[in-house]
Amino acid sequence: MAKPYDLDERISEYIKKSSPSKLVPQYQVGSKVKVRITRLVDFGAFVVTMDPFALSGLIHNRHIPKEQELHVGQVIEAKVKEVKEDNKIEFRLDENLTVHEAFADLEVLKEKLPDHSSKVKPPDETKEIIHFLSKEFGIISDESKKKVEEMVNEVGVFRFTLSMMKILPVFKRDLVYHFLKEVEQVRDSL
Repeated sequence: MAKPYDLDERISEYIKKSSPSKLVPQYQVGSKVKVRITRLVDFGAFVVTMDPFALSGLIHNRHIPKEQELHVGQVIEAKVKEVKEDNKIEFRLDENLTVHEAFADLEVLKEKLPDHSSKVKPPDETKEIIHFLSKEFGIISDESKKKVEEMVNEVGVFRFTLSMMKILPVFKRDLVYHFLKEVEQVRDSL
């Protein structure tokens, strides 16, 4: 009895030999294709496309995430990495993008977004921070509000809030203490 992967390979070869070359699909690099795993080897997984052309290909180990388990007969979606001259295809699994490929994909998405300056912060978030500080400390001067806005614009809402939350538990809330610190600074400068 023939093994399933032998049968798949023989069918694939028959289709290739009997199909006119003009009918061979033109896969684009980066396009997603459903494939069935026909054989697992030390260096990767042999696959066949799930379309009428049943073209064979390979997913090399370096393009398979370590946590992903594959088995013969499994149908998965893979990305076309390269199409060879003999119509053999090299695939990769989407989760295993290289850093360069991931940033390239993000750049394409970024181009489609409306242009907004990264320094522009939603005024509501800054107001919420000021409101939070007024609950913690009472009255906040206009000078302090302006300083909060400047700091949020400089480092961003996330970093400002993170810094603020680290300091709050240990911060001395005694106004007299801070007043005396100011008096010391003025005294030392005289």
